[in-house]
Amino acid sequence: MQEKAKVWAGRWGAYTVSFVVVTGILVYLLDLPGYLSGADKLVREYYYTNFWRSTVLDFFLIAAYISAGMFVASGMGWARSTAGQIAGIMLASVLISGAFMAFFLARPQTQSFFSRWFHAAGSSAVLYDAILVSTVYWVAAAGKRRFAAIMS
Repeated sequence: MQEKAKVWAGRWGAYTVSFVVVTGILVYLLDLPGYLSGADKLVREYYYTNFWRSTVLDFFLIAAYISAGMFVASGMGWARSTAGQIAGIMLASVLISGAFMAFFLARPQTQSFFSRWFHAAGSSAVLYDAILVSTVYWVAAAGKRRFAAIMS
């Protein structure tokens, strides 16, 4: 039982470090969501004005997207390689975010952040999610692998 706890602690540790590093670089350094969407005011609202709320939400949403992606990768027989895992994660991200985009675009825009986001960003929001989620996974997987190599 202790071994499983170590495995999960290592996964969540690598995920947490990756989430912080990737979000810091892609969002706060490179402004990828603003660059892709052109919706700078909404990006500022989400990532700066509502920093704590969006950080906690993204932490759990990205973890859920990664889990869905691993399910897709396993179902497609891609889970044996990191590239296959990333492909599954990207596919799941596109499907999930694409479904949310279709949901919000099928309705008139409201004051809800995500309604305004998808109406302003459109498919750029889906692309951004796929890039962010897959990069968080890749950095976590690479970091965990590298750390294991150093420690052995």
